[in-house]
Amino acid sequence: MPVALTSKHFVTAIIVSHDGETWLPETVAALSKQRRKVDQWIAIDTGSEDASVKLLKHAGIPVMSADRSTGFGAAIKLAMESTKIDRAPEDCTEWIWLIHDDSAPSREALTELLQAVDDRPHVAMAGPKLRGWYDQKHLLEVGVSIASNGARWTGLEYREQDQGQRDSISDVLSVSSAGALIRREVFEELGGFDPELTLFRDDLDLGWRMHTAGHSVIAVPSAIMYHAEAATNERRSIDVHESIFHRPLLLDRRHAAYVLMANSSLFLTPVIALQLALSAILRALGFLFAKRPGYALDEIAAVFLVLIKPQNVIRARRARRKTRLVSSRVVSRFIPPRWQQLQASFERARDAVSRSLFKDREVSQTSTGISALDLDEKALEDADIELVAAPSFWRSIIRRPILGASLAVILISLIASRARFGDLVGGALPTIPASGRDLLGDYASSWHSVGLGSSLNTPPWVAVVAIASLITLFNTKLLITFLFIAAVPLAFLGAYRLARSFTELKYLSLLAALLYSFSPVTVSAINSGRLGTVVLLVIGPWVFRSLLGFEQLERISWRGIWPLTLIVSIICAFSPLTFLVIALWQLALFVSDLISFNQSSSLVTKDELDRRNARRIAIISVPILSCAPWTFEFLLHPSRILLDPGLNIAGGSVLSIVTGNPGGAGSIPIWLISPIILLTLTALFVSRTSRLGEIALVFLGVAALVGSREIAGHGGVTPLPIWVGSLIVIPTLAAIMAAVIIVDHYVPQLSVENFDYRHILLGLISIVTIFAVLGSMLWWSLSSSSSPLQVRQKSALPAFLSVSAQTEERFRTLVLRDDGKQLRYFITRDQDLSLGEPDVVNQLPKEITGAMEDLVIGSGVQSSQVLAQFGIRYLFLSRPYQEDLVRTIDGVGGFARVSATDEGISWKVTGALSHFSFISNTGQFQTISGDDVGAEGRFATPGVLVVAEKYDSRWKLIVNGNYVEVGKTENGLPQFNVSQPGDFILFHDGTERRAWISLQLLVVASVIILALPARRRRREISDQELS
Repeated sequence: MPVALTSKHFVTAIIVSHDGETWLPETVAALSKQRRKVDQWIAIDTGSEDASVKLLKHAGIPVMSADRSTGFGAAIKLAMESTKIDRAPEDCTEWIWLIHDDSAPSREALTELLQAVDDRPHVAMAGPKLRGWYDQKHLLEVGVSIASNGARWTGLEYREQDQGQRDSISDVLSVSSAGALIRREVFEELGGFDPELTLFRDDLDLGWRMHTAGHSVIAVPSAIMYHAEAATNERRSIDVHESIFHRPLLLDRRHAAYVLMANSSLFLTPVIALQLALSAILRALGFLFAKRPGYALDEIAAVFLVLIKPQNVIRARRARRKTRLVSSRVVSRFIPPRWQQLQASFERARDAVSRSLFKDREVSQTSTGISALDLDEKALEDADIELVAAPSFWRSIIRRPILGASLAVILISLIASRARFGDLVGGALPTIPASGRDLLGDYASSWHSVGLGSSLNTPPWVAVVAIASLITLFNTKLLITFLFIAAVPLAFLGAYRLARSFTELKYLSLLAALLYSFSPVTVSAINSGRLGTVVLLVIGPWVFRSLLGFEQLERISWRGIWPLTLIVSIICAFSPLTFLVIALWQLALFVSDLISFNQSSSLVTKDELDRRNARRIAIISVPILSCAPWTFEFLLHPSRILLDPGLNIAGGSVLSIVTGNPGGAGSIPIWLISPIILLTLTALFVSRTSRLGEIALVFLGVAALVGSREIAGHGGVTPLPIWVGSLIVIPTLAAIMAAVIIVDHYVPQLSVENFDYRHILLGLISIVTIFAVLGSMLWWSLSSSSSPLQVRQKSALPAFLSVSAQTEERFRTLVLRDDGKQLRYFITRDQDLSLGEPDVVNQLPKEITGAMEDLVIGSGVQSSQVLAQFGIRYLFLSRPYQEDLVRTIDGVGGFARVSATDEGISWKVTGALSHFSFISNTGQFQTISGDDVGAEGRFATPGVLVVAEKYDSRWKLIVNGNYVEVGKTENGLPQFNVSQPGDFILFHDGTERRAWISLQLLVVASVIILALPARRRRREISDQELS
């Protein structure tokens, strides 16, 4: 060591201790072993309640005591004013070396620091490289700065390891006070640490002031300090006088805001204040999502405590002005760019989520139990053969059957979907809007321009699809096409994973997955465009796994319950009928538990019963609230709960439903027998699977009961058999998993027993199952091109009728379809119904149904007048049709034929009202221009405004700033009696709808937050994890 380092510099080590007995022995030992000895040392103990003082005195270090609330800066000041230490000789540069009681310098630390400052006389402060206390390769800091939002900036990656990549001396904004070597003259000239900064960020503030005073600060990586960061990591209490509620995060954030406000240029302070407030809000939201409301409150309170006391900031700025020689912006080169801050924030959030999700996952490594050192010649020879053998595709398939099966399933799906690469439509699937933003707009709207208009609430599955379209950059058509094409492979993978939880036999799991993915309900739902059922089929394996825990809910933590409520909410959104059955199932279990509890021999305690019921309430109430007010409409329209999303088309017969085949258009023929009912009946008589058999039988029974009914839903007038495919998903899985359990547990026994009926039954089930899977694959591949769901070719409405609905009159068209068996009709506007619209179409009023009945039998003299009153301008009869019906319409007055094309025949209805019609008191008609849900302009005279939409009390008219009360016409249309001329605004009030959406968002966001992994408090994290 050069003699100059000893003779030219005088170093006083100041140790500040506060309940530091855990770390002090190593700290003192490290100081004693310094290659360049300190010239003197002193310790300041701030009211330690452990053995800290005793340890220091035994080490021969002079100790001063201070109050427990004394801050770090105040403790340093007391030490420097103490008579227990001497001043440096006049020919020496005096330095103070700040030592935390939880930090230990390496043997060369002081030597390296002095060597660095000896070569740089302009340096006033130098700091070592900080490493972790336990993981001593973990880099904590190599100099430190501050971001524009107040965050402490080190420029290091998460848990970055020291590999010598940051070993060059560099100018920095500041260094940590743990191990900082400070020129005493400069320290006293600047007034030491700011007394407002009792703990945390005092080092940053001091470094900033040194730069503005014309000095430099450097980080010396060759000097190493190991730091436990006990206060930051909540390893001890924070007792300084400003530590509100002893919360370190609150104190740190408050001091960060103070440092920025006190040191930045004056003209930047308003901008910085705004940045601090916004950053605090964003971080608070992050902590709320991590279920740490205390930390969230700290973020908000910290900024608030600084901003409500501007006098402290003003006083600090005045003090700094006395020593400032250059602008505060001299430190701008140390402030990280905004993009780096955003990148670091994103990476921290990503790492936090990753740690939360995978903190319990350990990397597993396969091992044969033989060491590499134990290989014999045979093993080495086999290894050579493996290395020489050329890679084989078929060998890979044989070794990994899931890969081969997945490729086969994907290939079959692509073949079956050969006519579905494009804009899908058909069956129950209406046209698909181009963008997910359109779906979100429809979902938020309080009025829907479909049919005669509707104020029904859009079902929440529309919002789910719109949000999911983010995956395809809001391309809804691409999302839906992908879903229908990939539904079978996705269902296959989900079922395989589910089956693997019941058996270790891979080929058995593959067969189970194939049976599910090519089951009748899967093929029927895809062919007929049943969006809700297809979604349930994809998530079905995860839903089923969740349902298995419903009978022992008391064993599931609340952390596990909230994800279940989200899954059930999705079920409720896409299939309210399935949700109703689940709710009734829970009610039945509640009654059963109650009866069992009241029996003297009950094994269920009151505490267990209360826990079960509380969780049941959450599982049922959360979906109802998260889908409200749509779910509340079922009280007014109970039949709507029986309908799946989309157009209402007929389901199958009861016989097909009982066999697990929902029937209807595009379904597998009933002669292609599904083994589901056979597996269900078998499961009932096996003890291990009887419960699964009961679940399957109950769901099939309810499906058969509901499927035997007919309903005219989604605006239709003809009752049709109800589609119950969504109800068959769960029994299909229950029956298949029961079969997996039976084969896994009982087949090995049967293989060694005498031949009996069980062998016959097993053989029969196997034959039926294989036949069902292969037959379903073949039938679907060959016939899917003729199924209802296809790529859209053209609109069902002639072009000129669509154009007429886009004029300012916005006329409607009544479309008739006559197949010789029944006459179906509906009202349309400028285009076919799109996704979500069939679900909000109201039933046609009795006036229109009566007019159509009269028209068909030829007595509809008043039919055209009724249709005209509802704004129906055209009657369109699509091909094929009955000639008798054409002659009947031609012979009725009020209908004038305007066209006859290959698409059908069109008639014009005489005297149809426009969308918004104003009839003056003198009888003059005027068409009011507007959009679908409103208009504005000026009334020249008093009169009556008629809105050719379904009546709803939320239609509002403001004339000259005053509301006009809404009334009804004879046919039930909204009308307003305008008593004076003036400016007007007509609109549909969506305040109630927006309020419900706000409540919905609040419920869903709360449940998501509760379902997310909670961030651990620092005191809950082990020392090894922290460092």
